[in-house]
Amino acid sequence: MITVYFATNRHNEGTERSPKFGRNFSEKGLTYLRFGSAEVEPPARRGGRYRVKQVHLAPENIIDDPDAPKREKAKEKFGSREIFDELRASMINNQSDALVLIHGFACTFEDVLERGAQLKEVYQLDEKPLEVFVFSWPADGEMIPLVSYHRDRDDARASGPAMQRALTILLRYLADIGRDAHCEQNLHLVAHSMGNYALRHAVQSIVGEHGANRLPRLFKNVFLMAADEDNDSFELAYKFAPLAGLADAIHVYFAANDGALKISRDTKNAEDRLGATGPRTLSDLPLKVTLVDCERVSATESDDRQHQYYRNRPEVVADVRQVLRGLPPDEVQFRDWVPEKRAYRIRPT
Repeated sequence: MITVYFATNRHNEGTERSPKFGRNFSEKGLTYLRFGSAEVEPPARRGGRYRVKQVHLAPENIIDDPDAPKREKAKEKFGSREIFDELRASMINNQSDALVLIHGFACTFEDVLERGAQLKEVYQLDEKPLEVFVFSWPADGEMIPLVSYHRDRDDARASGPAMQRALTILLRYLADIGRDAHCEQNLHLVAHSMGNYALRHAVQSIVGEHGANRLPRLFKNVFLMAADEDNDSFELAYKFAPLAGLADAIHVYFAANDGALKISRDTKNAEDRLGATGPRTLSDLPLKVTLVDCERVSATESDDRQHQYYRNRPEVVADVRQVLRGLPPDEVQFRDWVPEKRAYRIRPT
């Protein structure tokens, strides 16, 4: 079994012992979070499906009354503490990094856990295990034309503050345990498709919390995969311009033949998508941003829209693994340098 950790602002339609997170926000508010872990069974054969077998919801006993006596407040129990303790212990024992996944459009809660398990298997290195933590916002999990897309986009935008709250809880946890107790491993982030739009609003919430010039350096690598985000995003302070302050390196994987992003552009009459064209201009692009053209390797057997290459195309997976290994951009194998695009193009193998 593969363990995947999670935080979600979805509504629990089940019970504490048998949670079932649906497509609506928590009844306690947009930013109310629950933390937990899941056991996911890998496929018996290549190309098969990962399947969630068990979900554990970390218990919480939160006292909301600010006037409660100290002895009562001391009894508070936060699910985030339990999950972060487990995650930290695994990272220490296995000397493993952790990867945060923010999913895209039309994903159920189970879909996200299964994709997190897949990334753990395919991205981790022989010499460096990988723990995976997913943030699941309430996407519909349906593919109703236009209706589901616009509803998911609204929910992704509204979930930005919840993601910011999850990261704030992590920062407070790290502060509480003290520097000596840190695992000293790396934290990476993968945002896929509409998850990039949600990440944009999380970044803006973090800026509102800390200020644009005092952002915490949280991530070693941020991977923006097939980003359903405007291609001028790095130019604007209210979009992705502040993202560079949160990471050591940012990697934009894009493909001009991404059918899902063509639909996104055409149905919203919007700008070109970052995940289709790459950034609109290169003049002010931070040097820590690496562009990776996946057009020649975007097709996969299970995806006729060429939108899931980040997890299903062997060349892209191999490319990510080399980045996680710490290779500089110009030493990653099976890339060709395209000067006019200031981008690397992944070569089919």
